[in-house]
Amino acid sequence: MQSFNSKLQNIGDSIFSVMSQLANGQKALNFSQGFPEFNPPQQLIEFVNRAMVNGFNQYAPMPGYKKLLESVAEKERIIHNNNLDADMEITITPGATAALFATIQALVNPHDEVIVLDPSYDSYDPAIRLAGGRPVHIPYDIQNLEFPWEELELKISAKTKMIILTTPHNPLGLCFTREDFECLAKITEKYQTIILSDEVYEHMVFDGKKHVSVLGIESLKYRAVKISSFGKTLHTTGWKLGYLAANKILTAEIRKIYQFLAFSTNSAMQIGVAEFLDANPNWELGLSDFYQSKRDYFFNKIQNPKIKGTPSSGSYFQMLKIDHGFEMSDYKFAVELTKSRKIACIPLDVFIQDQPQTNWFRFCFAKNDDTLKQAADIISNL
Repeated sequence: MQSFNSKLQNIGDSIFSVMSQLANGQKALNFSQGFPEFNPPQQLIEFVNRAMVNGFNQYAPMPGYKKLLESVAEKERIIHNNNLDADMEITITPGATAALFATIQALVNPHDEVIVLDPSYDSYDPAIRLAGGRPVHIPYDIQNLEFPWEELELKISAKTKMIILTTPHNPLGLCFTREDFECLAKITEKYQTIILSDEVYEHMVFDGKKHVSVLGIESLKYRAVKISSFGKTLHTTGWKLGYLAANKILTAEIRKIYQFLAFSTNSAMQIGVAEFLDANPNWELGLSDFYQSKRDYFFNKIQNPKIKGTPSSGSYFQMLKIDHGFEMSDYKFAVELTKSRKIACIPLDVFIQDQPQTNWFRFCFAKNDDTLKQAADIISNL
């Protein structure tokens, strides 16, 4: 058999695939992988079907259909006050992960350093390594849920090409404020560091808070890339539809890579989504209340003094601290929980480079209320 050197040694299947497969095999409630239990709006499905019938079944233009690009530009203007050129500064992609990958491959060169804030989404690190860059992991203060500003100032240097942020944060549920972004701008100004802001949960912000986009920060928007996801916003994660937004110069570089990664994104779904957004201009504005009610229902149903946690400020994930008391890793406890109690979750340690035991676990509450009640009952009886 021919031998070869793996480009991603020590990388196996994603934790989300592992836990979902285990949940299916055990017939357990799947609170691990981040996808809604419910269907998208029926009108959206009808619009996509109509687009197929009307012939939108071949390659779309590489950046995306103009109709959807203009819908995104209008949304960015109305909701975030971001003025973007629909043709030159927005690119429709087959999911947010593809947008992240194309951005990192385009802008990170060999030996560049990229700061990643742990806990972090598992695709960041491998994408950086494949670009020849060096990931520099900085941990959040998990106990106090605070941003590691001091360590960031120590680690940033002329070698730092990019910083990757997630807001609202997956899995911690934290939301970057305008003050946070302005502080980041001051720290990174000397080196003109690129800010890659993963904002796929931008329309799920709770308790009266308002999402702040990196493109809305005057001192950052010319060296920033925003990533978003229709899959999260429209309950259609399986459609793999997202977009990236950046200034014309960064966009041109990213598109050079994107055209060889996927070239274009599903035609009928682009048209269907554009028509749905035009017909429902306030759709995104109702998502925060919708998901906050699910967060509250799930969190308040858990009646167990040994289970700790603070209600999530954003995303559709809730972190819970379970001091299980067993001499096993958080990952092994999550596996045991799936097998013995029939509920699957994601252990926090897999989002952190050195994987310390934290006793924190992530639960996805994008579920129907009866499923949320079943899960809360199981957790309450641990």
